[in-house]
Amino acid sequence: MYAVKKDNDIIGFFPFSIKKKWGINVFSFTGENIANYSGFIVKKEWLMQAVSFVFDEISKRHRHVLFSFHGLLESGLSSKIIEQYFIERQTHMSIFRVVTPYLALGQTDFSTYFNNRRKMHGVDRREKKLRKLGSLSCKTPEQDELWQMFKLYDRRWSKEIDMSGFTVGKKKEFFEQLVLIEDEALQIEVDVLVFENQWIAFTYGICCRGRYVTYALGYEPNFNIFEVGRLLNQETMKRTFSEEYKVFDFSIGYEPDKFDWHTDIDFTRKILASGETKRAKLLHICLATKARVKEMLKSSRRIVEWKRNVWGQLRYLVKRGHMKDWLHYVQKLFGQVFSFKHVDLYELPGSSLTMLHRQVGQLYDEMQIQEAMKLEQDNLVSLFYKGFTVYKDCFAKTSNYAFALHAHQWNVDALQIVEPLPKHTYFLAHGDDQNIDVITAFFQKIKPTKALWVTAGFWQWKKRRRLQKLGYKRIFHMKHMKCGHFERSRVKNYSENGGGIHFIN
Repeated sequence: MYAVKKDNDIIGFFPFSIKKKWGINVFSFTGENIANYSGFIVKKEWLMQAVSFVFDEISKRHRHVLFSFHGLLESGLSSKIIEQYFIERQTHMSIFRVVTPYLALGQTDFSTYFNNRRKMHGVDRREKKLRKLGSLSCKTPEQDELWQMFKLYDRRWSKEIDMSGFTVGKKKEFFEQLVLIEDEALQIEVDVLVFENQWIAFTYGICCRGRYVTYALGYEPNFNIFEVGRLLNQETMKRTFSEEYKVFDFSIGYEPDKFDWHTDIDFTRKILASGETKRAKLLHICLATKARVKEMLKSSRRIVEWKRNVWGQLRYLVKRGHMKDWLHYVQKLFGQVFSFKHVDLYELPGSSLTMLHRQVGQLYDEMQIQEAMKLEQDNLVSLFYKGFTVYKDCFAKTSNYAFALHAHQWNVDALQIVEPLPKHTYFLAHGDDQNIDVITAFFQKIKPTKALWVTAGFWQWKKRRRLQKLGYKRIFHMKHMKCGHFERSRVKNYSENGGGIHFIN
């Protein structure tokens, strides 16, 4: 840390991190791998003189020197002063930039802007669905609750690659202690979205002199279908506006959700400048090449998503994956090139239900979403989002998902088909083929006048044979074939009314 004095008065501080590389002293801002923004702490009227004085003294003391400064906002004064200094000294310099979208709260009719944007991606409809299922609220956590924030962040990134290291080692301790700071200029604000007393999303924001910077966001993966991350972000925007912040900064990056809300963009720079020695210039060329390639890759959304999702999935499989997870992943990869899907839709008519000889009692009961949250099963929460009534086994020691019924629509996820049901008909979503006869008998008991639809895949030959014995009749036969870019779908109708359902393939 260099302090600059003028007439025994300190006019600025220069926080540096210095490391040796190839015998060259590389000067960087402190917090290079943590802070998105950096700069000098100098009075504005002395900034140019202080920067020139410090850089000249460093160049005199070190023959081999290289400056690597990150996190400089182009709109800020520090970036302009540093660039001006290196241009005047005719120093070999490279500049790299990344977009920084933000919402100018102080220059926008926020109420009108927010109402026009809040319906984007159907977040308002998803919020209504979530509120119907249980209590939803936002809160500020206590210090002894912050462990849930890091746990939620790890769950969100368990199958993807996160480069921030927010929950790793000393960084985790740093961000946890940073929340304790109570200062007029700098505060850390953590907002949490709570559903039925369980955290489902959080934002970690850094606030400094009227600017709110979203540093980290995490959410419960099972609730991603409700877009809880976007929902909490909207609530944080409303709060920051009510507290008279001037700028809501989405931080650096090209993520599409940042551009859904931005009103302006800035750019964050990284500046490389080397001394006059050949060794320093060679290191400059190497670091500049690396930074240029990194800048090009990060600007490509496809490459970023491929690295984050594909490599993240492989890392998860290597560390925690079971055999069934590997088989599912290989099947998914193979299905992107070639796939053959064969699904039959069966109906048990309500008008001519043949009561099964097997008598059943209250074997199943409705499961609440609070119970489903504890199971942490993939796609179970999504059944509630889609409007299914989920049933559990009454005699199991713990809540155990059995099947789900829908009264308004039927869907085949494998073929991406979602269609409305005829009147007086229910659709059964069920994964355990062995108990289909018991489930059918239970349905006949609770809905004796209703028809029941159920699907069976190509490999579920036991299930198809069992359905026929129970009195189900096949009404639709659906096929989908894909080979490379060629795709073809066929639907054959076996029902008596013929063609009563509209398919979009």
